[in-house]
Amino acid sequence: MSLSLWHPFVLAENDTTTMKTKEEILNSFYTAGANGMPEIAAPDLLNAMEAYKQQSLQDAFNAARMLKDESSAPPDYRFCDLDDYIKSTEIKVAKHERDELSEHIALVAESVLPNFLPDDPTVNEFSFDFNMMGIGYTAFYIKDENGYWEMNRWRLGRE
Repeated sequence: MSLSLWHPFVLAENDTTTMKTKEEILNSFYTAGANGMPEIAAPDLLNAMEAYKQQSLQDAFNAARMLKDESSAPPDYRFCDLDDYIKSTEIKVAKHERDELSEHIALVAESVLPNFLPDDPTVNEFSFDFNMMGIGYTAFYIKDENGYWEMNRWRLGRE
């Protein structure tokens, strides 16, 4: 079985006996400085960290590769390869459509809201007109159960 992610320190799938320790990986990137002392350059340190990450990923894959049904022949593996394992660990994020115009209108309306707040505390809704980039809009606000004003909706043009 071939792995799609290749790295010099990622070893064959079942070869866990020759896995390198963190120290062995780090030592392989050291060089001798001008004064003869061992040193490691920043890019080499990043390469060592990446090598260790890749080896740890391979170890995690080997540990996570469990048999679904041990009695079946040939064995039916839960993860066919490392890519399947990586995909199984990814968090699915729902993408929300953004309405940038509504966001901009709400931002502008919120910024001028204090100028239009009603003086009467019994009022539960109001609206006001404003211009944004030369276009007129009307913002409609309602008072929530905690007494805060929230923009309920907006409309192009003036009321």
